[in-house]
Amino acid sequence: MKLFKNIYLVIASFSILVMACDPIEDRDLLKNAFSPDDIEMAVEHSAPGSNLFTLKLKTPGVTGYWDYTIGKGFSNEVEVLYPITGTQTFSYVVSSGYIGNNMNDIEYVVKSIDVEITQLDNEVPEQWGNLVGDGSKTWVFDKSDITRWWYMTDADPAAFWWQPDDGPSDETGRMVFDLEGQPNFTYYASPDAEPVGNTTWVFNSDFSELRLIGEANILGVEDGGVHVDGLKNYRILELTEDRLVLFNTPVAWSPGWVWVFKPAED
Repeated sequence: MKLFKNIYLVIASFSILVMACDPIEDRDLLKNAFSPDDIEMAVEHSAPGSNLFTLKLKTPGVTGYWDYTIGKGFSNEVEVLYPITGTQTFSYVVSSGYIGNNMNDIEYVVKSIDVEITQLDNEVPEQWGNLVGDGSKTWVFDKSDITRWWYMTDADPAAFWWQPDDGPSDETGRMVFDLEGQPNFTYYASPDAEPVGNTTWVFNSDFSELRLIGEANILGVEDGGVHVDGLKNYRILELTEDRLVLFNTPVAWSPGWVWVFKPAED
C-alpha cells in the first residue's frame, strides 16, 4: 500500500512539473495591440499660422516624447518656436510596451500631425534662416579670396599658416542643409556625384558650434582634415546669409583648419 502511495506521489509531482513547463501563451500569437489611432493630439497657435505654437498630447496614460524636427519634448505639451514657414510634420513617439524575442526588440508607435506655419511673427535666431534659407540651402566653397578659402591655422584660427596651392579633391562639390522632416545634411563630392546622406546636424545652445551626426562630412575634409578624434563638431567663425566659415582643431594635418563657404548660385 505504501508503495502504491509513493508511486502516486511521484506521478502527481511529474504531472505538475510538466504543466508548469507548458507555455502560458504561444509567443507567436502575441502582437502589439496599441495603435496610432489611440493617440489624440492637437496644435494651438499663438496666432493664426504663427511660428510659435504648442503641441498637445490629449490621450491620458500615454508616455512618450514629441519629435518636432529641431528638438524633442518630453512632456504632454511642448511650446515650439519654429524657424521656417510651410506645412511641417511633427510626431509623437511612444513605446508600445510590446517586446519581441529579445529585450532590445522594442516596438514603437508613431503618430504624426501636420502644422501649417504661414508667418514668422515671432523672431527666431537668425542662424537658422542663414543656414537653411526657406527650408533648404546649398553651400559651396567661397574662393572670392583665393588666398584664404581652405587653409591651415594654429589652434587659434586667426593664426593663418598656409593655403595649399591645390584644393581638395571635392572642391567642386556641394553640401545641402535642410529641415525636411528633420535637420538633414547631404554631401556631394562633385557636381555629378552621388549623394552621401544619413546625416543630421544640430547647433549648440549659443550657435557657436555646428555638429554633424552620421555618415557624411563637410567639403574639404579628406583624410588630413578629419578631427584627430573623428569628431564632426565645427566651430562657427561666421554665419550670415552669404557666408559660412567653419573651424576645427586639432586635425590630422595641423593644429587647426578653416573652411570658407558661400551659397550656391541658382
